[in-house]
Amino acid sequence: MSAEIITIGTELLHGLVRDTNAERIVELLAGIGIEVHYKTSVGDDSARMADAFRAAAHRARYVVTTGGLGATPDDVTRKTIATVFRRRLVLDETVLDRMRARFRERGVEMPAMNESQALIPKGTKIIENLRGLAPGLHFTYQEANFFVLPGVPAEAEAMMDQYVVPFLRASRAGSQVGRRIVRTIGISESALAERLQGIESEEPAIKVGYLPHASGVDVTLAAASPDRAWLTGALDRLELRVREAAGEAVYGEEGETLAQVLGRLLLARKLTIAAAESITGGGLGAAITSVPGSSRYFLGGVVAYSNRAKQELLGVRTATLERHGAVSAPAAEEMAAGARERFGCDLALSTTGVAGPNGGSDEKPVGLVYLGIASRDGSESARFIFSGVRAEVSARSVSYALDLARRHLLRQPV
Repeated sequence: MSAEIITIGTELLHGLVRDTNAERIVELLAGIGIEVHYKTSVGDDSARMADAFRAAAHRARYVVTTGGLGATPDDVTRKTIATVFRRRLVLDETVLDRMRARFRERGVEMPAMNESQALIPKGTKIIENLRGLAPGLHFTYQEANFFVLPGVPAEAEAMMDQYVVPFLRASRAGSQVGRRIVRTIGISESALAERLQGIESEEPAIKVGYLPHASGVDVTLAAASPDRAWLTGALDRLELRVREAAGEAVYGEEGETLAQVLGRLLLARKLTIAAAESITGGGLGAAITSVPGSSRYFLGGVVAYSNRAKQELLGVRTATLERHGAVSAPAAEEMAAGARERFGCDLALSTTGVAGPNGGSDEKPVGLVYLGIASRDGSESARFIFSGVRAEVSARSVSYALDLARRHLLRQPV
């Protein structure tokens, strides 16, 4: 069954806002076996929105839209729906009362302009907004189901979770949907696909996909079948084959992050860790502490951006910086060793590199990164050249530093 996503807002077309709604909705729909065939972004223009709605109604079974449900003049989704699908707008007193109550809870009076958010196209079902004001809408046109959601990501995701996904799952009663995600790092998409050649033919009914991102490549396995036992068994077999083929590059499954995996390893071994950061500017410590309970193993971090900070806070030798520079294997190793000594931890990670867009050279190009790790056995480092803009280089540095520690722990006897 096909789906289409329409994200509404001129800010999306101008690049002022990242379209996280589409990314999340694709993920949620894939989790119940519904494939998105089209994704469209359209500005706050009634005529163009109308074209997008008409096209989607004729080529998709399910259509999810986000945006344009606010109270300002450029929020025209309701009016466009009313025009295209010939549904008169009606003021819903229940919705209006609920909105006024929300404002009273905040201790302010609702502006008259907000009353427009209670105008509901006749014959549509209201999707309650538990995190905001504007209600969502659900209606059918011919064979298509439209789910009209707010543009605020938290509100759109809440409505997907509480209403859209349960509705779609129920509408597919009798057909079991299964999905597995195997998360990998340290191997390219093409190299991973080469290792997995022939695996798809072992279970032809299961679709194999690849999703590259900053922390590696996810291998997705998805299928639908009325036979739950077969579906579970087939996914188990194929997932095992993927894990065997990818080997140490596999770090987790759907929903798991590298920081969570590393945290479990540290807890299981009763070890502590610290961070010495340059290129990542605190991002590594932020990733580690994003995991609840990380205080049990993370002792702290140092952001030593300047050479002076590296020397005074981490004990990096002047001779090392003069001979090799701050972006070097010896500097990364001494940074990690210094953090381990100062925090008194079992493991310490370090990051140093050239994030760009300036500052690179033939010898040390933009994207060059050295990651260090120190343990009771000494210090070592790994060299990488990451592609992408500054933020992407920093994000990859964080992911690969976490993975450096993960692999180190996996190779140690328990």
